[in-house]
Amino acid sequence: MDIMKRREINFSNTSDDGCSSIACNNPIKRSVNRKKVDSVSSLNVQGSGKKVGLCQDCYRIFKKSTKKDRDMESFGR
Repeated sequence: MDIMKRREINFSNTSDDGCSSIACNNPIKRSVNRKKVDSVSSLNVQGSGKKVGLCQDCYRIFKKSTKKDRDMESFGR
């Protein structure tokens, strides 16, 4: 009889990893596309990969910096 392996799923909002921003080490709350984060000059991110983990404060900075771009994108639809 085969025994099924079960993986553990973390349902809590806390994460072991810290924010990808260089000056910050708070827990990750959101994942964002790296290309979009690189367009924001006030956020310097470290690491590699397609997605970047941001804490709540850094995500707020990202949202405020990209608000005009997101508004223009929605007008084009």
